[in-house]
Amino acid sequence: MTLLQLTTYWQTICLKHKDVLEFQVGSWYDAAANTGNKYPLCFWELPYSIQYPDITKPKDTVQISFSVFLSSKPDSIADDNQAISMAKSIGDAIIMKARLDTNEMIINAVNAVSVREYTDDNVAGIRYDLTLTILNDICEKDLNDYFN
Repeated sequence: MTLLQLTTYWQTICLKHKDVLEFQVGSWYDAAANTGNKYPLCFWELPYSIQYPDITKPKDTVQISFSVFLSSKPDSIADDNQAISMAKSIGDAIIMKARLDTNEMIINAVNAVSVREYTDDNVAGIRYDLTLTILNDICEKDLNDYFN
């Protein structure tokens, strides 16, 4: 599985969730840069961290972050708390669906932290850090195909 296929897979799963209205990819989330955002929104954060636990096996361990954001009222802890709670429900459902629906990756670990008043546009939600195992997209038997 390539990193692009991994991103596309998560985008598909996120947008299949009944509540999610948008999926974005980038290095940092800046709601103020795009006033047309639709919430709840999932944000796939770059960069990737890739580990090769055993170079002789065709598996990579990829660490990635994705967030679920909801719009919230300015300076309202109660509204932020409600948005964080809903974002967690959405994100947990997406992670469970991803875990159950594919055999092309394994979700090894999930860590999450709530965020509030994350940008000028007042969004709150959950940022998930995922550790995934994916099959490397290059096999030894096909290695010569990459060289002249």
